[in-house]
Amino acid sequence: MLKHNLLLLRLAVCCALLGPILGGCGRNGPERVVVSGSVTYRGKPLEGLIRFVPAKGTRAPVSGALVKDGKYTIDGKGGVPVGTHRVEISSYRPRYGADTDDSPSSGLTGVPMDQILPEKYNAKTELEITVPPGSGRITRNFDLTD
Repeated sequence: MLKHNLLLLRLAVCCALLGPILGGCGRNGPERVVVSGSVTYRGKPLEGLIRFVPAKGTRAPVSGALVKDGKYTIDGKGGVPVGTHRVEISSYRPRYGADTDDSPSSGLTGVPMDQILPEKYNAKTELEITVPPGSGRITRNFDLTD
């Protein structure tokens, strides 16, 4: 449980540090929509991070949120900018049997971490969402499998 909480802390710190850099446009920026939903992997609620990365042709900042107990809500700065976005979902667990180290994969906890999801959901995502203008609030669930 402690390692799990440290992972969530690591993700929150990364979001806080990258948010102002990636956050973009402020009040005069693009129209935004609150997006929420659930994320499961192999039928079980996921813990991790979800990011909406503007796809080619969409000029907007990256949006994201933590996924806790399989639920997420992206409402910071008003939500996800309208347009088409690649959806990247990540979830990590400590590498069992590994000692703490200072490698890039160890993050803030000093414990090496392994991505548990297939690349088709993160590094080479196949997921996409289009957020239309004036859509109010969107619910989008992701049921991930191998």
